[in-house]
Amino acid sequence: MCEENDKNFQGFLLKRIATDTMRLSEQDPADVSAANVPWFNHSKENDDRMKFHQRLITISGFLFLVALCLLYLEDVPKTFQSYHGNHHLTYRDSPLRDQKYVQHDHLNLNDKVCNHYEHLQAESNISLVDLRLKNNYDLAAGGDYVLPTLTPGGEYGSSIKPLKVIVMPHSHNDAGWLRTLDEYYVYTTKHILNNMVDKLRLYPNMTFVWAEAVFLNIWWNELEDDMKVQVRRLIKNGQLEIVSGGWVMPDEASTSYYSIIDQLMEGHQWILENLHIKPQNSWAIDPFGHSGTVPYLWKKAGLENMVIQRIHQATKGSLAQRKSLEFLWRQTWDVKGSWDMLCHVMPYMLYTVKHTCGPNPYVCMMFDYQVHKRKYRKNFAEPISLNNIQEQSRQLYEQYRRKASLYNYDTILVPLGDDFRYDSAQEWDQQYQNYNMLMQYMNAREDWKIDVQFGTLKDYFEVLRKSEEKKTQQHNDKNFPTVTGDFFPYSDKSNAYWSGYFTTRPHAKKFSREVERTLFAADVLNTFVTGYSRKWNVEYPEYHDISNALQQSRRNLALFLHHDAITGTSKEYVMQDYENKLFHSFNSTQKVISKSAQFLLSGGQSELPLILEPEEVKTSYDSVTKKQVLHVTKTGVPVILFNSLAKARVELTSLLVDTDKVIVKTSDHEEIPYQLNPVWQNSASVHQSQFEIIFLKKLAALSLDIVYLLRSEEEIKTVYPAKISIFNSMQLNIAPELMFEKEKPKYSGNYQGNIPLENEYLRAEFDPKTGLLKCLNDKRTGNTTRVDLTFMQYKSQGSGAYLFYPSGNAKPLQLGTPIIHVVEGPFMSQIEVIHPNLRHIVKLFSLAAEQAHGLHVQNFLDMHANRVKNLQDLEIIMRLNSDIQNTVFFTDQNGFQMIARKTNPNRYVESNYFPMTNMGILEDTHRRMTVHSAQSHGVAGLAPGQFEVMLDRELLYDDDRGLGEGVQDNRLTQTEFVIQVEYKEDFTTEADVPHHQQISNQPKSLETHTFPTILSMQINDLLQKPVIKLFTSVSTDMFKNPFQPVASALPCDVSLVHLRNLISSELDYTNSSLVLHRRGYKCGFPTRDAQCAIGPPVSLTSIFKDLSVYSVKEVSLTHLYDKRKLSPTTQLSIPPMELTTVQFSLDNVR
Repeated sequence: MCEENDKNFQGFLLKRIATDTMRLSEQDPADVSAANVPWFNHSKENDDRMKFHQRLITISGFLFLVALCLLYLEDVPKTFQSYHGNHHLTYRDSPLRDQKYVQHDHLNLNDKVCNHYEHLQAESNISLVDLRLKNNYDLAAGGDYVLPTLTPGGEYGSSIKPLKVIVMPHSHNDAGWLRTLDEYYVYTTKHILNNMVDKLRLYPNMTFVWAEAVFLNIWWNELEDDMKVQVRRLIKNGQLEIVSGGWVMPDEASTSYYSIIDQLMEGHQWILENLHIKPQNSWAIDPFGHSGTVPYLWKKAGLENMVIQRIHQATKGSLAQRKSLEFLWRQTWDVKGSWDMLCHVMPYMLYTVKHTCGPNPYVCMMFDYQVHKRKYRKNFAEPISLNNIQEQSRQLYEQYRRKASLYNYDTILVPLGDDFRYDSAQEWDQQYQNYNMLMQYMNAREDWKIDVQFGTLKDYFEVLRKSEEKKTQQHNDKNFPTVTGDFFPYSDKSNAYWSGYFTTRPHAKKFSREVERTLFAADVLNTFVTGYSRKWNVEYPEYHDISNALQQSRRNLALFLHHDAITGTSKEYVMQDYENKLFHSFNSTQKVISKSAQFLLSGGQSELPLILEPEEVKTSYDSVTKKQVLHVTKTGVPVILFNSLAKARVELTSLLVDTDKVIVKTSDHEEIPYQLNPVWQNSASVHQSQFEIIFLKKLAALSLDIVYLLRSEEEIKTVYPAKISIFNSMQLNIAPELMFEKEKPKYSGNYQGNIPLENEYLRAEFDPKTGLLKCLNDKRTGNTTRVDLTFMQYKSQGSGAYLFYPSGNAKPLQLGTPIIHVVEGPFMSQIEVIHPNLRHIVKLFSLAAEQAHGLHVQNFLDMHANRVKNLQDLEIIMRLNSDIQNTVFFTDQNGFQMIARKTNPNRYVESNYFPMTNMGILEDTHRRMTVHSAQSHGVAGLAPGQFEVMLDRELLYDDDRGLGEGVQDNRLTQTEFVIQVEYKEDFTTEADVPHHQQISNQPKSLETHTFPTILSMQINDLLQKPVIKLFTSVSTDMFKNPFQPVASALPCDVSLVHLRNLISSELDYTNSSLVLHRRGYKCGFPTRDAQCAIGPPVSLTSIFKDLSVYSVKEVSLTHLYDKRKLSPTTQLSIPPMELTTVQFSLDNVR
């Protein structure tokens, strides 16, 4: 249990304001005493008691040494004094003690708004959170989940109702899986699309649907103009429908809503410009589970209907029992149902012909007229003739009727296709000719009351909505049921759960987030370049090159959102192809950021060569992103800091430098105090030529600011060297000329008590044997939460890239006794735990209020690092065991909203794993723990107070889902988290609430969803969009003043999702796009340290301080539809949880 805070530390608390002067004030000598700084005090628990004569001898020896020091004091080398100064060799109170840097006033949250959020609970007929606990998970023969079906014989008789059947040819084209995107296009997809045009023209009543814009783009660039005209004509006459219209068919578990929107906008803009249409229906048949966020995004983009396939087959059974396989998908917070999306669920296991005509796959196989290229593939279909048409039609008719029994509206959709189908002209002919004869025969049977025809999704949903409207009129009631929630995890058969891919290949998931961040920053800065080049009347000759680089980077990232890419479920060489494309995008966007920053800071000097370079680099697609070591010179190294958040941030920033003789200055030449930290050369030796410096800086919204690093041979009064401790090592090697304070090496077994780290808000304690977190104390309230962090492992018994199939419960990960580093100082403290396969770091920052309210965790895990103990066929987790008494927990959906998760104790571990993109929450009646994540992971809460995150998976074997190989390309992977504990404002001591009290009587809103607190939203923003740093080794006076383009920062609850230019196919500027999101928040928790405001109005003039904007209008999410005209001063009214998209021009000629 965390010990009570040291009362002396209260003098260390910092006063705060939101100013950026950061002047070093004169210190009161009385405050300099090391006794007032808790992290300075040496541990005395192991000191032995000394007898009187021992003390006398010790004191006498000490006085003799003092006399010698006084005698030779004048002989101390002058250079030592000038470099360091004696006061630098002792620890002092914070240099910012009497300065204010951050606001600490409580935000004035509107009671009405808080009450609104507390009761923002949509009503629905079916909650998927509850349904998951009620499903029938029984298995039929062969491992299939049980679905209801029509009793044989019910297909006939005078009482049967007329049935409309839409047969829809399609071809699902993965944008990479067993082959790369380019290989698939060359070998298969190109032929599908060419045949599509020829055969649809030949067969006027045949139809086809296509989803992936990425393939259309490649194909379109090869077409002659007359072929393009034919494609547009097929679309116009209704034979060809472009469905969804995104760049790819994205995964919905591991993707952020920012990137989902971006790929959808890229696809929609391409389709609008080239095909002159606007997609209306979504087709998502292959993602492995479905998010509740996606229907909202699709609806905001202008889509009206959607089809999904891969959801838990037991859930399909429950929906089928309720005749609810077609429903209105509602957001849990959408009280009015304004954004309900009509959703059709395909009932059987797969989207193949074998599983789409009806419940009997063996009968359905008889109606797949593909001629197999491989002779060993048996063809079950017999061509239709006069001899067999009656029997064949009967069997197909019965399957149609049995499928229709699962639905409520006398119409069914029968997809006719599979992966990469229709690549040969012969298949088009066979499918069309045989089905055309079957349709004619069945439609002629009046006693069957059936009408079968080729059609598209548009045709199907038109019929469906008319049927629903007719029933509504007859029964005076709306027929479509409403459903809230999501469809994770997915299981197809045999209790096999597709929850492994939530974590598979975490290095790739991490990389995509890094590209996402740099692309976002590059887009924002490029938009400002466009505006300010016009304002300054300066040519920007590289605009088209930059537009091309951004477009290609965006498309590479969009490609990686494909449901076999970010999921990590492609062949190893295909994953390398994806990551090489990401590597190109990472470097391209970094270059755009550098060029844009140089242009804006130099006042538009575009003719100068590029001298800025990124501080963080990757040397290859499979390397960890690393910080460059800056060579500090006497003339100074300019460092550019870009804040990509549309709000001010006060944050501690770190840099690596090659000297400890550094002065940090602002652009106004004021010195900035900083902490000097060691860089470890190995586990026991501190580097002599590399150092980390950490300093506090306030950055305005979307600003570029400058600091200068200068090498100095004079006394530096603004450096605060850290104190270093080491555990479980006989040595601690620090060169004597370095300023660091060091303690004698310790052995964990002899150390009494826990290892503490603390700042002005928190005190964290760590087990000296493991170096892992034990508990977290809130120093303002005095409350303590046990948070016991451990690393554990699941042993695979059948896991693969898709499936998580462990052999039992998780067991402790036995890594041996670690070496532990403890670094402490006035700006930050950290503990580092070193194992052969794992390096675990926990940082606790001071001074910066938002940053200081959480423990910042970094894990560097390499499954293959230790040849002696290779972590083969294991799945590694980080588990937090707390004393929080929760009954549900929450995870985010795509970073957009939070959804409740209820662990089913009667089901397997793998069935209780869920995707987390950004955040997970546990809470009880008086406190809440939030785990923020910088990338997507699979997570679980298997017991009250428990939260586990899967970090990596090394898998020897295939899981029989088509990939044909395990996952063994593991590499060093960094994962980042922030652990935050908050207490409700009306709760003061632990004694006020019994430990046994749980949240079973929570308000209804918590049963399906919750919202993050104001402070946790800001902490998550800092994690998702860290400060981007650039530097130059060229001596220059080009960068004199910061660039601050925003007139008023966005409110706490409004986030900037997009700010980017829209371009034509010729790369010319057309318009700019702004997407904002008003996020819901949880009231009742402290807000005093949030560095933002609630409620200031938002308009384009409040965002753009100096720029003129024109042709302003509100549009749909992907700019397909205009909504209303606006003026630059119009206040944007964004409802809670809503997205608003604004289109505007920075060019007054438009």
